[in-house]
Amino acid sequence: MSEHNECGSFMSGLFLGGIIGAVVALVLAPRSGEETRKLLKDKAVELGKEIGAQTETLKEKGRELLTQEAIEIGETPDTGS
Repeated sequence: MSEHNECGSFMSGLFLGGIIGAVVALVLAPRSGEETRKLLKDKAVELGKEIGAQTETLKEKGRELLTQEAIEIGETPDTGS
């Protein structure tokens, strides 16, 4: 079970590091206000898509764990799909 926690922690750290890096780059980059706003909008859209993808990945892993645990205790898994 700890492998799953380590993977989740790594992904969370990677994701958070990416966000922090993007914010620092935006703040320190010499751009006009209009360019910066466009870049922020584009990054927000990209971030929304990434969050959606990560959510789906987490759901799938949760279903896999539920199925695995149900098999181990001898029950039929109900994944809610």
